[in-house]
Amino acid sequence: MPNPENKEKVVSIRFRESELSNLDQQAQAVNLSRSAYITRKLQGLPVLPARVPPVNWEAYRELGVISAQLSALGNNINQIAKVLNIANQQGQSLPLTLNNVDQLTEVVALIEQLKPAIKQVRLELSGVNSGTSE
Repeated sequence: MPNPENKEKVVSIRFRESELSNLDQQAQAVNLSRSAYITRKLQGLPVLPARVPPVNWEAYRELGVISAQLSALGNNINQIAKVLNIANQQGQSLPLTLNNVDQLTEVVALIEQLKPAIKQVRLELSGVNSGTSE
């Protein structure tokens, strides 16, 4: 594999303040540095818009809450599955008073609670205003 060339040469270009500001805005819009943006434009390479919007910290926090809830949900499901598997392997009938049935009901309720939250986060990340109706 050939060694990439080091960028050692510097070219000075003069801009008006307004031109530089506009250039910086365009570079920022596609998540590139000023230098990378100018280089790509001069070489005729595509400059695509950023695919990921800037971090929405509220959405980030909400995803953390959802992650913790899903972790608890997974633990509950694993506990239920373990009880059911042990009973099945030992040829026992399933306990009629299985306390985990209440947990399973809680799991279903938690899933129902998570659905609107996940939908809202997805809408926010796609740039849809949370105050708009569908």
